[in-house]
Amino acid sequence: MPREMSEEISKSQIVKDKRYREIADMDRKILAYIEQRAAILRREGSWRRSKQMSKVDPQLEKMLRASWEEAGAGLGLDPRLSRQVFGLINQFALQQGRAASPAGAYNLAPGREPAQANIDGPRSRRLTCMWAAMAASAGRPISLAHASEAGSVKDFAKALAQAGVTSEWDNGALNILENEGFAFDNAMIFTGGTPLNFYLLLSFAIGYMGRCKFTGQPMLQMLDLAPLNKLLPKLGARLAAMNPNNPGLPARLESGGPMDEDITLLPGIDAEFAGALALAAWSFPGGLTIKGIPPTARPAVEDAVSVLTACGIDASLKRDTCTVSDGIPEIPEAPELPLDVEFCATLLALPAFSGGAVTVEGHWPETAQAAAVLEALEGMGITFEKSAGRIQATGGDLPKTPEITLGDFNSLYPLALAVGLRCGNATLSGAVPEVAVELLDRMNADYDVDGDRLILRPTSLDWHGAWSSPDISWTLACALMAYVRPQIALENHNELTTEWPQFWNFYNSLPTGRMKPKPVKEDPNGKRRRIKVE
Repeated sequence: MPREMSEEISKSQIVKDKRYREIADMDRKILAYIEQRAAILRREGSWRRSKQMSKVDPQLEKMLRASWEEAGAGLGLDPRLSRQVFGLINQFALQQGRAASPAGAYNLAPGREPAQANIDGPRSRRLTCMWAAMAASAGRPISLAHASEAGSVKDFAKALAQAGVTSEWDNGALNILENEGFAFDNAMIFTGGTPLNFYLLLSFAIGYMGRCKFTGQPMLQMLDLAPLNKLLPKLGARLAAMNPNNPGLPARLESGGPMDEDITLLPGIDAEFAGALALAAWSFPGGLTIKGIPPTARPAVEDAVSVLTACGIDASLKRDTCTVSDGIPEIPEAPELPLDVEFCATLLALPAFSGGAVTVEGHWPETAQAAAVLEALEGMGITFEKSAGRIQATGGDLPKTPEITLGDFNSLYPLALAVGLRCGNATLSGAVPEVAVELLDRMNADYDVDGDRLILRPTSLDWHGAWSSPDISWTLACALMAYVRPQIALENHNELTTEWPQFWNFYNSLPTGRMKPKPVKEDPNGKRRRIKVE
């Protein structure tokens, strides 16, 4: 290489390093200020809650927004982007603070003994909500035994009450009481933090004439409603964001216009909305045919079709088209809820990491996604034994260079990555998410990305510091990866507890998985026996 070119590259690298240091130093200061700002607003919110007021002070937010826009005037920044940044940094204050250092993180260090565990598997969160929505819309009672105890399901039950439908929890069962059906007109409905809750209520609401409002937690406040607004006019509805600084909720729905009986889903439509729309389609005049259903939406639509069929509604899913007729549903009194595929797949994969066997109590669903899980795990040497109301997975010999297809389902890609790292040599199919690359780089893994294929090679995995999992599916994957590389540290393991309260207790009790019983409250009115000790 000529000396002049070498010197030019050297100078370019020096300038780049200088810019990196300057910008990285600014970023650290910006993030530190954001954390301090969020802490102040959280303290303000706690004080307001103690006084039985709303967590957010509208007047304070209005003053801060005005100050923000005044400070940004004349800086040459795009005002629209500036307003979005203001809305985003406000979200930090609405979320719980997390551990700031590895010392406060949750270290995953599972036992090495072969598993011999039995667990009552969590039931499908989606189907729990879908059955509840069907009963609510028809005004009929239903009892959902072993209903999912996920926080999102409890949020949905509360949202039903705001839509005029009464429910109650009784010894692990979610009961929808007999009612007059939904009452959406002029209602303000808080849907929690899960898109499915919002989509289910939205889909049923567009079949009613009137106006209502939806709001939710920070995740839904940043939901992109633009794809929905391109589709809803074909269904006689319009959805308008009420906060110009948030692209999502709160939003106002106006519905009751003429509805097409045949629509095609547009790019960007959430998979859960496709399932929710299919479920509500029986309540539309003439029913609905939904075309252009992407592969990612098939599990949600398949669940909707199973509920509709069980209620006597003519519904089918063929290729990318779902057809639902209108009619009067016959709601079963107590339908059986199947196991949650995404959660229980982790339990069934466990013997590939720990050895031994795991028995999951509950009905394994007969869906394409559920079948794909069993097929993929059988390729990992696991054998299954199914009987009435349970499924047992037993570990075996791992393949040397497996082709892992679980990643064809987006929600199962974290599990696919965990299984691939367990094998060492493996090829994963499916679009490679950025989170997977981030995690592999953090672990110093040896891999290549070739289009929609991820190629893993054996390597000594590493781990430093603590990681904030972006989704509970990645948290579950880390629980399995910890068998390959112990002491994975998570900052936000409690987010999984909200959706699956029993998991960490089970995980930390392996190899038996015998969880500690819940403490029994002493009856203050009960008789006490006095024992004299000499």
